[in-house]
Amino acid sequence: MQHLSPTGKMRDFHHHLLLFLYLFLLSLYQASIASSLSTAPKAAHHRCRDDQRSAFAQLQENLKFPLSSSKAELWDLKTDCCSWEGVTCNDVGRATRLDLISAYDEYGDSISLKKPNLGMLFQNLSFLVELNLDYVNISAQGSNWCEVISHVLPNLRVLSLSSSGISGPLCSSLSKLHFLSELHLDSNSELSSIPPSFLANSSNLETLDLSNCGLNGSFPNNIFLLPKLQHIDLSENLLLSGQFPEFSLNSSIQSLLLKNTNFSGNIPLSISNLKSLKELDLGMCKFYGVIPPSLANLTQLETLDLSFNSFNGSIPPFQRDGVANLSFLFLEHNQLNGILYSSLFTLPSLQQLDLSSNQLSGKLDEFSDASSSLLTIELSNNNLSGSIPRSIFNLPSLIELDLQNNKFSGPLKLGDFKNQRDLVYLALSDVSVESDNSSLAYVQLATLYLPSCNLTEFPNFLKTQNSLTVLDLSNNRIQGYVPSWIWKTTLTTLYLSRNPVDFPKIPPFVKVNHSTPIYNEDGVSSFPMTLENLGMSSCNITGSFPEFIKNQEKLINLDLSDNKLVGHIPKWIWNMSLKYLNLSCNKFDFLDQFSNPISLPYSDTLITLDLHANQLPGSIPKAICNCSQLSLLDMSHNHLRSQIPDCLGKVPTLTVLNLQGNNFDSISSYAIASNLLSLKISDNKVEGKLPRSLANCSKLEVLDLGGNMIRDTFPVWLEKLPALKILVLQANKFYGPIGNRGTATTWPMLHVMDLSSNEFTGNLLKEFVQSLGGMQLTSNNESRARYVGDNYNINGHYKESVTITMKGLKMHMDRIITLFTCLDLSNNSFHGEIPEEIRILKSLIVLTLSHNNFLGQIPSSLSDLRELESLDLSSNLLSGEIPPQLSRLTFLAVMNLSYNHLEGRIPQGNQFDIFPDSSYEGNPRLCGFPLKRKCNPEVNEPGTPPGDHEDSWTEYILDWKIVGIGYASGIVIGFSVGYTILSEMRIKWFTDLIRLAGNRERWFNQGQRSLQSW
Repeated sequence: MQHLSPTGKMRDFHHHLLLFLYLFLLSLYQASIASSLSTAPKAAHHRCRDDQRSAFAQLQENLKFPLSSSKAELWDLKTDCCSWEGVTCNDVGRATRLDLISAYDEYGDSISLKKPNLGMLFQNLSFLVELNLDYVNISAQGSNWCEVISHVLPNLRVLSLSSSGISGPLCSSLSKLHFLSELHLDSNSELSSIPPSFLANSSNLETLDLSNCGLNGSFPNNIFLLPKLQHIDLSENLLLSGQFPEFSLNSSIQSLLLKNTNFSGNIPLSISNLKSLKELDLGMCKFYGVIPPSLANLTQLETLDLSFNSFNGSIPPFQRDGVANLSFLFLEHNQLNGILYSSLFTLPSLQQLDLSSNQLSGKLDEFSDASSSLLTIELSNNNLSGSIPRSIFNLPSLIELDLQNNKFSGPLKLGDFKNQRDLVYLALSDVSVESDNSSLAYVQLATLYLPSCNLTEFPNFLKTQNSLTVLDLSNNRIQGYVPSWIWKTTLTTLYLSRNPVDFPKIPPFVKVNHSTPIYNEDGVSSFPMTLENLGMSSCNITGSFPEFIKNQEKLINLDLSDNKLVGHIPKWIWNMSLKYLNLSCNKFDFLDQFSNPISLPYSDTLITLDLHANQLPGSIPKAICNCSQLSLLDMSHNHLRSQIPDCLGKVPTLTVLNLQGNNFDSISSYAIASNLLSLKISDNKVEGKLPRSLANCSKLEVLDLGGNMIRDTFPVWLEKLPALKILVLQANKFYGPIGNRGTATTWPMLHVMDLSSNEFTGNLLKEFVQSLGGMQLTSNNESRARYVGDNYNINGHYKESVTITMKGLKMHMDRIITLFTCLDLSNNSFHGEIPEEIRILKSLIVLTLSHNNFLGQIPSSLSDLRELESLDLSSNLLSGEIPPQLSRLTFLAVMNLSYNHLEGRIPQGNQFDIFPDSSYEGNPRLCGFPLKRKCNPEVNEPGTPPGDHEDSWTEYILDWKIVGIGYASGIVIGFSVGYTILSEMRIKWFTDLIRLAGNRERWFNQGQRSLQSW
């Protein structure tokens, strides 16, 4: 055994003493850190340190309060800072929590930093574990703020900077905050950052809120797999994309919010692993596929919002025991189908149910054990049928019920709702409704929609509705004058369109300056009506402009379209603060000019002005150009003339300009507003060249200049317009080739191009065909009909329409479905062969190359155009046999190969069995069905000039049938064009023979008018 010397023993003692002191100091440091990480306030026994008070004093000195604030300071510096509002200290008097929003309790105002030097302000507050600067404008530019915070405040567990004026990008230094469990950066739209992938390493993160931050790019989906993550909110980042990962079994996620982002894909079946999930909000995203049935087994679920996506299939089988806590279920605006099971109405906690705008069908069964908490039911815009279940009338707490646009059978008695005393919103349509004087005597509605309910008179119970503000009785069979008591109610919105009603000659209008009650002839108390919205289109109103409207000083939206009003549009209409004014389809013949137009109220409010289809003469009043908010101006089909005013080009908000069917003779480059989405000047007398300023309209989607006298070369420079979808230049004097060999152009979105009836020449080059990018994309996954113009942000409903020409007949499409694709090069002087590259235009529905000088054989590659429904190659110099491959075009409904030099046997089978002989006339060497000419070369009849057989083609269109499609109202050639989306997600065209045959003369009218089916 070795013995130590006295010196060695002393050295050993010193080592032990140093070790003891080290461990003692380390334990003190750890205790200090542990104390700082505790959020429990313990300041009652410890005064704050001087360095902390000094730091807070410096912070307060740097705060800038709004002028409206009653505060000049947050804290009294003479008191203990650990007792201040919004401040929490640990045991040793160091601040661990700072919450300025709770210290500054004047909500609605925000405070800011005079000098946003975060490093200086927080350098002595390094023990903070929670920092809340919500609504404090720190005006931090770039990524400096997150670098400073992560350096100065390394112990942060909670960082909240909502609406704090910070900008991006987010820097990876935030990953140095190892204790961070909550990060709130929402409502800082200037972050504009790519998603923070470094957060995938934040293993302690429990809450992440990056909503409304302007994030863009693809979100790293491994962040969803963080082991402690409970709450994640990425909503309102419109450019943020991503998909879900496969969720792990041990996930802690309780709320998952992605509303109004660009996330897409299927919801994975592993969503069932989120056993703690309480809130799932995927509304207004791009998800698709079937909703996993396992969602119905998430027992903690309280809110489920999958609205405005493309989900299909059936609704998950929600049961009382499975989702006992589910309070809010929003599945509207999808493609859900199948039966709606009544068990949904029995979920014990359900308060709001919205299944509107789907494809649900079948009967609604009666249900027992209805949820007593159910407040709103939205089932509109489905295909539900049968009787409305009487169980609905027994829901005691119901506030809102919307069953519009279904196929429910009636009659329905309004008295059935008499026990639902809380009902304030009732919307029914397309069902026979019966009412009596006491129908809803004890129910006070705020909103009542009863369009298309077969009503023959104004329901009497409306007299007792003292809270009614919105009333829609449109499209019924109500006749006569509008009763006097209607004008003495609380209504702000009244829709009576498509009823044969009229205004009284002397309306019983009572104008008062306050809400003093008045009494009608029955002694019923009511209040004078001050209308904001009045819709009375198609009411057969006659005479001059209704004078009573002059007193409606709060009127915002007025629709008197499609009546029989005559005379002048009065000057006083421009003194109102209207946003929407529709006087179209009347017989107004004079537009009172405005005096001092700049100061008139309409100048700052008018958004939509629709005066089309009247008899207005003269020029467009230049005062209209003073409407600083004007978005839509439609003065088409009047008698306007002269030059289109240049000042229209200075209206910054103008997006739709429709001046079709007038007598304008010129338009300059200055008249083109750069923000236009739609410009339609067809059927005028415009001469000269195409305004080159059109190239500046980068948002332009529709350009229709057909039927003028414009003389110019093909505007290849328009290909610079990336959003252009519709280009109509037909019936002008354009000339020359439409493309150059070897020159690459591109029309990425164009799906309707009409260059017919011009003076174009040259070959149809493969380069031109290859440039039509918008016609090469098929949309087989499109299950919801979308129309050109749906994205226009315009007050009111504007329908983009177009007229196509077929065999000399103008055929009007009242709306343009985005799937409709048409190429019309007819009546020009093109020559050479039809290029084989035509096969790449996969989405073509209408192809018209008639009345040119094309020669050679019909390309067999046309058989690749599987969407094709109309093919016209007539009056060319085509030769050879008809390719038998064309029989593969099973959707082809119209084909015209007449007046060429074709020969041989006509193919048989599929659509070729329905084409009449007029499809082949003028080809004396063709034989076989449907021609009487047998395939015998000894008999060849000479061709007949095309003009002698125009009627046979007309009769062919009228006699055309497609049997067995089994769907209603699709695209109808020449008469009306709507849509039908079939299960295979495509469009089919057909004609209702019985309806059209009896109206032949009206439809065609010498083949020159635009025709509509109603």
